[in-house]
Amino acid sequence: MRKHLLAIGAVAGFTIAAAGSAAQAATLVADYGFNNSFSSSVSGAPDLVATDPLGLSGFTTATVNGHTRTVYGFQGQSSPVTDQAGLTFDNSGGLLASDNYSVNMVFSLADRTGAWRRLVDVQNRQSDNGFYVDPENTIDVYPVTGSPGIFATDTFTDVALTVASDGTVKGYLNGTHEFTTNTSVMNINNPDNVMNFFLDNVVAGGQGEWSSGQVAEIALYNGVLSDSEVSRISAVPLPGALPMFAAAVAGVAGIAARRRRPARV
Repeated sequence: MRKHLLAIGAVAGFTIAAAGSAAQAATLVADYGFNNSFSSSVSGAPDLVATDPLGLSGFTTATVNGHTRTVYGFQGQSSPVTDQAGLTFDNSGGLLASDNYSVNMVFSLADRTGAWRRLVDVQNRQSDNGFYVDPENTIDVYPVTGSPGIFATDTFTDVALTVASDGTVKGYLNGTHEFTTNTSVMNINNPDNVMNFFLDNVVAGGQGEWSSGQVAEIALYNGVLSDSEVSRISAVPLPGALPMFAAAVAGVAGIAARRRRPARV
């Protein structure tokens, strides 16, 4: 069980000295719109791979930002961990630098309000560390930092994560900068060079921190989106337009203290 102290050390508006100095401009390398397909609209990117052990997941329709569209529903159960459903990006082709990338996602989670729910895993399910919605229903890089903005269950939400090679990691909720911290936790660090979405770890502590849900957008960038770029991407009203808008903003070359916890007991 994770236990919480009250202090929040890194929240929106806090800037680490020299933050962003090692960041490169972000270039869109993969765009998944889930229009009855796991393929990317950006050529050269691999198809996402679905994990669906119970055979309950699939494409369906949902209302996203006031518009009806196709999304992918990932359905399973949190325990045993082998029954969780989610998606995997194969980065073996090197589209993303392991320590300099951005992720923008539009999704909803259906279960476990007030509990840990994994969003992004970069250690191929071998560690509890990663990007979550936490028990305060805020976005969180565990075990480093949390944030103030509330993530609503059963609501499509735009969440962004940026990782820079100097260790600067930022999180965003609906275009609002929620936290800045310095950590290597979100560096892609596993022999298979994969990034998992919504799948929790299968070894070590903190297993079962998972929720079913639906995903409408996953856009991946090699490099770091700025605060203003994330805000503009999130403001695009039409589903499916987020990555295209980001690319347009960029031009042809692309987008040129912590909530501490003691050890588990």
